Amino acid sequence: MKIYFLLVGIVVSICFKGYSQERLLTVSSKDSINGQPHYKSSFGANIKLNGYFDVFGGLQDSETFNIGKINVFGTDDSSSFKMDMYQTQLKFESTIMTKEGESIYAIVEFDFWGGNGTMRLRKAYVEFDHWQIGQGWASFGDEALWPNILEWEGPPSGVWVRSPHIKYFNKIGNDPDWRYIIALDAPITDYNKYDEIEPLIGNANQTTPDVILGVKHEKKWGHLRMSTMFRNINYEYDGAKSSFLGYGLSFSGRLLKGKNSFQFQGTAGKGITSYITSIAGFGYDGFPTVNNELDATPSYGGWMAYEYFWTKKLHTNLVGGYTRFYTNDVSRFLISDSTDPQSVVLNGDIDHVHYYGIVNIMYDHYNRMTYGLELDYGAKRLIMNGEANGNQLDINKARDAMRISFGLMFYF
Repeated sequence: MKIYFLLVGIVVSICFKGYSQERLLTVSSKDSINGQPHYKSSFGANIKLNGYFDVFGGLQDSETFNIGKINVFGTDDSSSFKMDMYQTQLKFESTIMTKEGESIYAIVEFDFWGGNGTMRLRKAYVEFDHWQIGQGWASFGDEALWPNILEWEGPPSGVWVRSPHIKYFNKIGNDPDWRYIIALDAPITDYNKYDEIEPLIGNANQTTPDVILGVKHEKKWGHLRMSTMFRNINYEYDGAKSSFLGYGLSFSGRLLKGKNSFQFQGTAGKGITSYITSIAGFGYDGFPTVNNELDATPSYGGWMAYEYFWTKKLHTNLVGGYTRFYTNDVSRFLISDSTDPQSVVLNGDIDHVHYYGIVNIMYDHYNRMTYGLELDYGAKRLIMNGEANGNQLDINKARDAMRISFGLMFYF
């Protein structure tokens, strides 16, 4: 009963604090340790209206502006208008102070992006004494970065994978401005295929975690971060499991000047496509070579975003991104949806490039409410060559897409 009255009191008091960033539904204990409540728990939601009008490009069935899903052989450029609330998030958080003055933080977060509005787990982890154990952002990416945009796929070269992991983080020496992280992440095993090409290899059980190392320097002007990753990747090839090594490097940062900010991230490596936004989970970490073995797929890319505040409430974002992955001397791959459907190509090359650009205008109507309008444009180019049905095949196809996005975000 005491907790009930305490909860009511907290809710009422916060409701009248117009600029508070606390969750409206928060419970704190009356006793404290080192000036902090013994425990504090909250429940909140980030409501997101996702509206979009596809002008052309064939992404009518994609809730996000995913350049990777553009079918370069497609011809359907019909327009489409849709709205949904699937990107709305629910968040439970708790912080407990131990008698020794140590903090234990836990979070469970869901959204409704699991397909047709079904609930999906985003985060679930416990953080204590320099450890984080559970599911959250993969450490190869920079979780402090996100361009302020209305379409939530993000630039095609972005790294925003969430995976189960065990992380250790701490400062370097006695300097709190420098921090490092060591993480073991669950290997990503999703395997799908693009509409156009398939490397004719199969998914296999993974046997080792991905090892990620990172270092970050943070000051009042912003931060810089670098991370590297090492992977042992298993695929099925010709009925047997085959393994190869993958590795990658990521460099990112955020620079601040008042409310304005500049963000960037660049990635490069081999066998890291599972972590790249527009091609994650499509089975392109490796490919069969003409030497009858598997090799890691090279890829690189980057993105930049600049946010400028015209007034205290009106702001604009400019975002650009680029991604490329390619395979040379592929022993075989399958082309679909071309003029010669289901063509098996032998001894060929594949070059795959994505371009992405966004401009928007956003308005913070209230402290917790933002809405805006956005123009999304992207293009995909696919170059392939090799031998098919005894003939030399050369394909160079490109297709672009445009979308007008709009939405509202409300935090409570």
